[in-house]
Amino acid sequence: MSRKIKKHILFPAVLLIYFTIMAVMAYPRYKASGNWSEYFGIIGISLLLALLLFFILKRKQKIRDRFSKKDFNQ
Repeated sequence: MSRKIKKHILFPAVLLIYFTIMAVMAYPRYKASGNWSEYFGIIGISLLLALLLFFILKRKQKIRDRFSKKDFNQ
């Protein structure tokens, strides 16, 4: 029995992993420059985009499920 990972969970999770790796790689540069507002601003926007993507994909999946149930019952 294989369990399929849902898209509305997988895509934002992959983006969060990518953002985390990029933040760790960029940390020394921002530490040297002292431009912390830009660093945390980019991290905040990235987290917001991943969260927004999660909710959009989840809503689209609910709509698909609703229409597939309607087609199945008719």
